[in-house]
Amino acid sequence: MTRLSQAEIDSQLAKPHVAHLVSIRADGRPHVAPVWYAREGGRVWVMTGSGTAKARNIANNPAVSLSIAAPGRPYWYIVLEGEATLTTHNLESIVPNICTRYDGPIRGAEFARELLTDEDMVLIDFRIDRVVSWHDDEES
Repeated sequence: MTRLSQAEIDSQLAKPHVAHLVSIRADGRPHVAPVWYAREGGRVWVMTGSGTAKARNIANNPAVSLSIAAPGRPYWYIVLEGEATLTTHNLESIVPNICTRYDGPIRGAEFARELLTDEDMVLIDFRIDRVVSWHDDEES
């Protein structure tokens, strides 16, 4: 298994890849949801509604994983593992950051304003405890 370097991990996580957040349902089964995210240092933020399955799961069990993978060659993946909490702290700055990261400055800002009018909006604040990565040694 060839691991990505820290510089390669940082480079890929800086790009707006759609990630898959894994949380644990009350009955122990995994729940996977595609998400937009923002990362800074050892933390990841994901926006969601307080009534979503992922929010309910995290309220019951804080263990989460975030998986990001290349859509094609050269293949690579990064899995971030850790524990999450639900918060509204810094909602007004993190939601616009995430929305403009994925949707651009104009559309992202409009979408963020729309989301911030929803009193149900929360952030999943995810402390990264472990990073697993891999990349394909073969050239495309």
